[in-house]
Amino acid sequence: MTLKDIAEKAGVSMMTVSNVINGKHSRVSAATIEKVNSIIKEYNYVPNLSARSLTVKSSHIIGVIVPLDDKEGNGTSVSYFDNPYVSSMIGVIERELRDNGYFVMIRAVRSQDDLSILMRNWNVDGAIFLYPRLGEHFEDSINAIIKETHLPVVLFDARTDNPEVINVCSDDRKGCYLSTRYLINRGHKKIAFVADYKGNTILTDRFEGYRTAMEESGLGCDPDCIFSYSPSYEEGVAAGKAIAASALNITGLVTTADICAIGIMEGARLGGLRIPTDLSVIGYDNLAVSIYTTPKLTTISQNVIKKAETAMELLLEKLRTGHVEQPHVQLDVELVERQSTLSLL
Repeated sequence: MTLKDIAEKAGVSMMTVSNVINGKHSRVSAATIEKVNSIIKEYNYVPNLSARSLTVKSSHIIGVIVPLDDKEGNGTSVSYFDNPYVSSMIGVIERELRDNGYFVMIRAVRSQDDLSILMRNWNVDGAIFLYPRLGEHFEDSINAIIKETHLPVVLFDARTDNPEVINVCSDDRKGCYLSTRYLINRGHKKIAFVADYKGNTILTDRFEGYRTAMEESGLGCDPDCIFSYSPSYEEGVAAGKAIAASALNITGLVTTADICAIGIMEGARLGGLRIPTDLSVIGYDNLAVSIYTTPKLTTISQNVIKKAETAMELLLEKLRTGHVEQPHVQLDVELVERQSTLSLL
């Protein structure tokens, strides 16, 4: 079965078939995409990426997949490649895989359908998912793909009970519990939480850490102090402005990403607040950029480098042996104290 054969069976051009295989769907109708993929699946067609991959039945390519968010609902996609956390992870992943003879193919996907097509049509030896936000049935899609392709899969920043999936995460609940307790212990009572956490299990865990700390201290979890903004610099600026404009007298806040915290500090300053004199800010990730802000950012370290290295060790073991003894790993977190918080005591 060749590209030409598929085109003839589908009644379309070879270019159209190529566009479907490569995920270029902007000029291809949904009916044509479905028809081409049906033929590909029926004949178990694999794109001829290289003669070597067909000979040894291994492409030595690992797919790294991140989501595209249609945040505004207008077709304008927001890519997580812009997030320093994601780029830091990709840097470590690429280095570890390159050192072990593998190549990395990086791809952003918008939906579970795009994901399914990508996994079935590209000749990859395994897949790594960074910050997956592909809907409530995402885990079902992953399980179905594993069952069909038998590919090793790595998940970051998502949770699963599937023993076939390598899942490396940090103690997210503890992370925001520590940051919230830190502010409470320094006299803060009106503490905000900034994150668009609903529908995301990892960010929900971080919210639960915040909520638990507030309720344990008798301060309660005030819904007005929860600001729903995505983990980006621009969204952080908007959150900072909103907090500065509010009449809630918020003196401290915790968020779920350093890049968002940096934006919050800028937005709060634009709104007339001083950091940390008027507003204490704690981030999450301990990215390298957090020491270059003014003031330097207090944050939760989840050791991004160790997180990526641990996952790659497990993936390489599974590629070599077909098995991993402990596929689910949770790493500890710690608070890194710098200059973006102030004690009120």
